[in-house]
Amino acid sequence: MQPKKTLFLLFCLLCAATAAAQPAAVRFRVADRATRDAVVGAVAELRSRTDTAAAALYTTSDIDGRGLFPRVPRGEYRLTVTSLGYDSLRTDLRVGTTAVVLDSLWLAPRAEAIDDVVVEVPALRSSVRGDTLSYRASAYKVSFGSDAGSLISKMPGLEIADGAIEAQGRSVQRVYVDGREFFGNDVMSAVRNIPADMIESIDIYNTQSDQSEFTGVDTGEGVTALNIVTLPDKRRGAFGRVFGAYGIPDKYIGGGNVNIFDNDRRISVIGLVNNVSRQNFSFEDILGTTEEPGSRTSNKNFMVRPLDGISTVQAVGVNYSDDWGKKGKVTASYFFNRTDNHNTSQSEKQTFTASDKLVLYDDENRSKALNLNHRFNSRIDYRFSERHSLMMCTSFSLQDNDSHNELRSRTDNKFSDDDIRFVNRRHNFGLSDSKGFNVSNSLIYRYRLPGKTSHNLTFGFGGTYRSYEQFSFPRQYTFRDPDNIECDTADYSSRNITRTDRDQPGYDVNGSVSYTRALTKRSRLSFEYRINYTDNSVDRSTFVLTKENTFPDERNPKQSTEYDYAFLTHRVGSTYQYYFKKTKVAATLYYQHAGFNSDYAFPYQQKTETSFDNLTYNVVSNISITRNNTLKFTAVGRTSNPRATDLQGIVNTTNRQNVFAGNPGLDPVYTHRLTGQYIRTSPARGRTFTVSAEFAASPNTITDSLVIDTPDFVIDDEGTLLGEGNQFTKPVNLSGFWNLRASVNYGMPVRWLRSNLNFRAGISTGRIPSIINGERNSLSNSSYNAGLVLGSNISENVDFRVSYTGRYNVNKSSSQVRTLDNTYFSQTAKAEATFVVWKRLVVRANADYNYYKGITDTFLEERLICNALLGVKLFRNRLGEASVGVNDLLDQNGTTFRRTVTGTTLRNVTNLGIGRYVSFQLTYNLRLYRRQRNAVIEALQGK
Repeated sequence: MQPKKTLFLLFCLLCAATAAAQPAAVRFRVADRATRDAVVGAVAELRSRTDTAAAALYTTSDIDGRGLFPRVPRGEYRLTVTSLGYDSLRTDLRVGTTAVVLDSLWLAPRAEAIDDVVVEVPALRSSVRGDTLSYRASAYKVSFGSDAGSLISKMPGLEIADGAIEAQGRSVQRVYVDGREFFGNDVMSAVRNIPADMIESIDIYNTQSDQSEFTGVDTGEGVTALNIVTLPDKRRGAFGRVFGAYGIPDKYIGGGNVNIFDNDRRISVIGLVNNVSRQNFSFEDILGTTEEPGSRTSNKNFMVRPLDGISTVQAVGVNYSDDWGKKGKVTASYFFNRTDNHNTSQSEKQTFTASDKLVLYDDENRSKALNLNHRFNSRIDYRFSERHSLMMCTSFSLQDNDSHNELRSRTDNKFSDDDIRFVNRRHNFGLSDSKGFNVSNSLIYRYRLPGKTSHNLTFGFGGTYRSYEQFSFPRQYTFRDPDNIECDTADYSSRNITRTDRDQPGYDVNGSVSYTRALTKRSRLSFEYRINYTDNSVDRSTFVLTKENTFPDERNPKQSTEYDYAFLTHRVGSTYQYYFKKTKVAATLYYQHAGFNSDYAFPYQQKTETSFDNLTYNVVSNISITRNNTLKFTAVGRTSNPRATDLQGIVNTTNRQNVFAGNPGLDPVYTHRLTGQYIRTSPARGRTFTVSAEFAASPNTITDSLVIDTPDFVIDDEGTLLGEGNQFTKPVNLSGFWNLRASVNYGMPVRWLRSNLNFRAGISTGRIPSIINGERNSLSNSSYNAGLVLGSNISENVDFRVSYTGRYNVNKSSSQVRTLDNTYFSQTAKAEATFVVWKRLVVRANADYNYYKGITDTFLEERLICNALLGVKLFRNRLGEASVGVNDLLDQNGTTFRRTVTGTTLRNVTNLGIGRYVSFQLTYNLRLYRRQRNAVIEALQGK
């Protein structure tokens, strides 16, 4: 061999040996399996599997949950990750010449047992992990076949009412199943369709924005969320419930849910048909058809409670989630519902004036509405590499609503109990056909920059397009004869009949860019710029019927309008976050510049431009005093833009009894909001104590300016008079709004009764400003409540829950010339029980008692609703059940009752209820898990 070739070969062998001996980096990220949050301070041990004499390597995870072993020799290793409150995680790996990246190390929360001496309560009732309050499902036993809602109702500080969930006084806006979305923003679908027997825990926490989850900097833009954590051995299988019932007279209900889980791949199908107003989902109202006329509240997520009256419902939905390989995750859902509603409501309303006089208004309204709603949501996360990732969220909603109603009303002026003077009667007919849709898409691109220091860039882009079309045909007849009870439309004093076509399209476009950098191991700094452009068009054409009973070709200029308006908002700011152990403080400050312009084309031509400059802020603080004691504080300053209907420059006289005018001069509302929460758990004693409070105030809230009982008031530029018995409303900016809500919850086990006892108390107080006939008015609302819940924890065969809530309400409306007090007391008591005798016989019963009593008036409303059912479990495994029951034994649910108080009105409303009926029902609970090797899962896996 030639010397040169020999030297070259030796050089190559030396390079190869050097390369083989070159150490490589091992990077990893650890996160909570349930919440998907990063686990900070987890200890990682890397130990050689072949060289037992070699020293182990150690490191800890940072505030992103990330850890690094920078120089690891080639070989076989075992990585062990431990953290307080989690089960240890072990995984084997091989280190070669390139870096090893482990980006999905999920730590499971540890199920810690109480002292063995306590035999009656062997499981933790609750625990605190960072900013998460976790309730252990095993400490709250419910009967077999119950859903997650039954379990939640026994937990301290959690409450389900009117199609919504509250946690420590805060509204839950997101529900996840094992950290994954379930039917988008519909909070009721999960709690009504996930069986209680497959739940390990219920976690309550504040979510972060998608961008904050990536950067690790909390900008305070999250919402209260509930996460249903399933038992590990129940994550592979098919489970659900199907049922059908027929009632006499002429009632029916059928439906169910089937869930096919194979760890990360999950498919859920739900369906429901009935004519008894059963609705196991949230109703999405993008058209605003459920809003009260003139309501100042805006429903921004469009989810509303079930409708008043009796509804016939057909609904079907599909939810899908899966991991597409190691890089992609997808969640998607589709839901359709058809609701045919009819109602007969009766209302009594008192309207306060600037004097001692009250305006009394009574009506009876017969209505029908058919609503169809489609909605689709999806989210795709894809990680191209360790540094590059992309997230895309898409949503689509479509709504079609047809409604008509017939209303008879009477208006009187009350000067004293002995002096009540008739004003008029009215007979109204309404017909409307509304259609609308929303479609939106958002993209977030995330790039983790190279280097030893953790820093990253995120880019966001999104847009929304919406369209709203409505045809309405209202007819109103006025009668001046108090004895004309039937209000025959052939003998009227005056009439107002119009036809209106309304078209309101609009779109939003937004973008953002942020840079985040770790300053130290404990602190981060983020800079962000956001831009948002909102454009809306309104085209309202109203035609008024002439005396010759024809509609003219030209639209009425008093009630028609055509205009465009737009907001362009720039925000630039910075967030600083400091993290020490399990204590986090983050502060965000933004400078915001909003430009507004409008272009009126009809009934007059006018262009306006203005701008608003504000400083908005967020402060978030989570302080872990000890492992079981946590403090949370948030302070937020935000702006919100006026609604399109408030900005339109016309006077709407479609209903002469309630005339509404827009106000193009409205300013965006600035609101300050401060919240605090204290959580203390005692695992050894099974006790949970929480205190929460929220204070909100606005220096320029949008509220009502009313003109009441002033017939000669001029409502437009052409000298049109308001008329007797009518009301004029216009939105204005006023100072003086504030609201305070606080609640205390305490839960403890009652061992001798083998039950859990939860106490709660709360206060809600505030002030709503308004203007009545030019005089400043304020409504002070104060409500004090206290109650308890006693829930059994005996077994699946003995399940009961008893609750009581009492409320003392004080409402005081005051101005410079008069003060009116309205004080009343209400109480609600509920009891429900399920007993299984001889393993087959099932007895179920529940009672609901409601009581309303006026303190400053003689009002009294009281009713007791009882239901009872007797059933027998079927089949060898007792998964089926046949039952017969009576709904509303005492026949007191023919109507429902509600009282509402605003700054100018007091209103009592009764609506149509279901009433008594006898039902026969068949139910089957589907339970096929992986250990049973069922064919459903084998087919799902393609085997």
